[in-house]
Amino acid sequence: MPAVRLPRRDSPFGTVGIPSYNERVNLKGMNASPTAAQQNSMLLVLPVPFRSNGGELFFEEQACNGLNRWADNFAHVAVAAPIIPESLAEKVGFSWRPLSDLETKDRLTWIPLPWAYGLGQFARHYGEVRRRLRAAIAQNRYLQFAIGGLVGDWASVACLEAIAQRRRFAIHTDRVEHEVLLEVSKNNNLPKRMKARAVAALMKPYHHHLIRKCSLGLWHGSDCYEAYSPYCRESHIIHDVHTGPEDYVDDEGLEAKVRKVDEVASINVCYAGRLDPMKAPLDWLKAIATARDLGANMKATWLGEGAMRPQVDAEVRRLGLEDTVLFPGFVSNRPKLLEALRLSHLMVFTHVTPESPRCLLEALISGTPIVGYETKYSSDLTSELGGGSFVSMHNWEALGRRIADLIANRTKLKSLIREAALNGKRFNDKAVFAERSDLIKQFS
Repeated sequence: MPAVRLPRRDSPFGTVGIPSYNERVNLKGMNASPTAAQQNSMLLVLPVPFRSNGGELFFEEQACNGLNRWADNFAHVAVAAPIIPESLAEKVGFSWRPLSDLETKDRLTWIPLPWAYGLGQFARHYGEVRRRLRAAIAQNRYLQFAIGGLVGDWASVACLEAIAQRRRFAIHTDRVEHEVLLEVSKNNNLPKRMKARAVAALMKPYHHHLIRKCSLGLWHGSDCYEAYSPYCRESHIIHDVHTGPEDYVDDEGLEAKVRKVDEVASINVCYAGRLDPMKAPLDWLKAIATARDLGANMKATWLGEGAMRPQVDAEVRRLGLEDTVLFPGFVSNRPKLLEALRLSHLMVFTHVTPESPRCLLEALISGTPIVGYETKYSSDLTSELGGGSFVSMHNWEALGRRIADLIANRTKLKSLIREAALNGKRFNDKAVFAERSDLIKQFS
């Protein structure tokens, strides 16, 4: 792997110097010529940021697993992503991993890009980034871009450059961004709502244009598939999984979990995710309070932190949930997170935007039924093998009643747990990344 360089004064990014292509393909341990590497190389442009600290690059831990899985399927992977400002890096709730620790680092190249989510920053860096993306696109056989915004979205700029070069490329996304923006901004003040509407009005046709030009659409979940597949001639539903067979609840653990349902007085309810408007934590709390008021004996835990923590704390006090709900914060240790999911009997969720959260997959893998607001994504996950129970969007009262019913009906709850465990065995990181790689090689 090329050494990560310290910031250069002459760099237009003011961040990490970027090695030439010849430096990148002639990697230690890579038994291929540059030409051979190009024939099985992929450029991946992501919104997940790099972090530069102490002269070293870091990446979000689950995203690192994704890079390893891509490198399982391509001889060389070039990864372009923005560098997050250090002032934000400690606030985003990521578990950061040094890129130098990756098992496949000898077949990976980092292309750090500027953080440019302000219009002025984006305009200032656009020309230089477009030139760098132009070179990277020309130097890689396969192209995959994870679009997800407007200003500052370098993956969308990569799409424009690929179109200009008449190259085939894949687009990947896990949420319908313009709808997400409108939903999360609806309680903001009037100027912010108007800005969000204007950005969404521009973003929607922009993304549709890019999708029409791509050769392959990889849509994480049915919500994304329904929104975008009409604009793409080759569309596939995918699942972005970062768990392997070793993470499944085993037969012994499953049977112990089922037995516990009859043995314990209090049922464990959980959720794992950010305290963010997309997750509607206030609805979640009201559903838990409704179930409690109906006599449900439970202990509810929300694993995660976020900007809504002050509102959440106030709502806990208002509803008198101090003895029912726990907020231990962000869990950076992934084995501990999966253990918490396995120890839970229900994952209750209140997602209000068209997105495809991995936590629902991880719950099924853990043998934990998913109970919450119905979306195309959640329904699709459980339509064949079960493991879920859903109510209409925003109906937290119905969700509270559903939780209470399941806690009262232990036979039904045990059946859902068994269904969830069986369903979860479909999801395997190596298998899903191999499938996606095959689609990219076939269509892009």
